[in-house]
Amino acid sequence: MKRSIAFFALAVLIAAGAWAQSFIDNEFYRKSLELKASAEAAFEEGDYDAAADLAAQAQEYAFRSDRYVETMLAKAAADRSLAAARERLAWATSVNAATNWPAEYGRATGELAAADAAYAGEDYGLARRKADAALTALANVSEVLPWPAVYVVRLIPERRDCLWRIAEYPFIYNDPSKWPVIYEANKKTFRDPGNPNLIFPGQKLVIPSIAGEERRGTFDPKLSYGVFPKQ
Repeated sequence: MKRSIAFFALAVLIAAGAWAQSFIDNEFYRKSLELKASAEAAFEEGDYDAAADLAAQAQEYAFRSDRYVETMLAKAAADRSLAAARERLAWATSVNAATNWPAEYGRATGELAAADAAYAGEDYGLARRKADAALTALANVSEVLPWPAVYVVRLIPERRDCLWRIAEYPFIYNDPSKWPVIYEANKKTFRDPGNPNLIFPGQKLVIPSIAGEERRGTFDPKLSYGVFPKQ
């Protein structure tokens, strides 16, 4: 009976050992191999109690090796995600995303802080997920914002806003001749719909897309916009 138990323990161990060959070399795996060899020697000598005990110990070390390798693989994956997230956040910082994309930037910094905390606590799976979430938050961040969809007429004494000057702004149409597009889109809201020259500070003007471009939000002079290509 003891021989059968020892034989079964060794069979399980040998199968586990074959599977473990693909594992990264580590102290637990080496100890498992050492105990496995001792178990086999005890079995050959007929010391089945010792063989069964050594086989059980070897199997426990194989399990420890398994857990160790899983932890190291998770740590390596977290390292890659954290490095990518930190690089992306550094780039976002360099292009003033904190101002231009405050919601996305704030979410990313929060997720990365959570990732760092999880990593410090050796929860590598959570650290990777949080770092990936930071990357996702910054996925649509660009160096410049989409061109504005709304322009609020400003009081600029030295260069009074008018439709052709507004159309000329690089972030609008970069072309003063496009002023009729703005006029047609907004004349129903004018105090005098028949007079395109009568606009006032604080008046909101819708800026239509003229080339399929994305336009979003209201123009903010503190933000960075790209130069609209001339049509």
